[in-house]
Amino acid sequence: MSTHSIWRLLLGLIVVMTLGGCSSALGSGNAGSGAGNANNQITLSVLVGELNLAGTAGRLLTEAYTDGNTMIDLLRKSGVAAFAADGYSITEVNRITLSSGLMWEIQVNGKKLTDWNSKVERGSAIALTVKAADAGAQLQPIIITVNGGSEQPELTHSHVLPYTEELTVRGLMKKSGMITLAEDNKTILTVMDYARLSNEEWKLKVNDKGLLGNGMDMKLRPQDKLEIALILK
Repeated sequence: MSTHSIWRLLLGLIVVMTLGGCSSALGSGNAGSGAGNANNQITLSVLVGELNLAGTAGRLLTEAYTDGNTMIDLLRKSGVAAFAADGYSITEVNRITLSSGLMWEIQVNGKKLTDWNSKVERGSAIALTVKAADAGAQLQPIIITVNGGSEQPELTHSHVLPYTEELTVRGLMKKSGMITLAEDNKTILTVMDYARLSNEEWKLKVNDKGLLGNGMDMKLRPQDKLEIALILK
């Protein structure tokens, strides 16, 4: 092989090695960028006792976030929370309302929020937690959830109440103010003012287990979750 051919071969190898190195460097850069984006996501917990009812609300916060957002701005803009006329009292979080005697507490990265106008940093961990309004009271929540499903999604809503002794499924439905029962105290007439259609029915579950027979007489415990789901027959 001539000297000229050898030089051409060596030059070709150098070019290939150089391009390979550039490609690896670019690949590493892209991977790092992806990891950075993941770390910039805002995480959200909506805590009712031991239950986290955040669902996909954390994604709404991340999508709504822009640099310089204050906590009050971010919650309003994302739609995760609704506020009273005073602009600062929370009335609803992620379609969850609270009975009197309960309140929402906000923590950011494990610290209680004391200033609504404090800036929210990228990658923050936000927790909205149900607390007893009386600082000395023990929190024993019980949850009633209406699931409108795909037929009536606007009905989907949860309400948190303080647990009381001897509370039954029927008692919780009445106490919530969300359900109207017929005179027989068994048949559901309306849920959040919605009367089911002839091809629909209400299905009751406690902690994801269906109720049968005399299920309305079942006594509940703190932290139980009663679900009333609208389904097709």
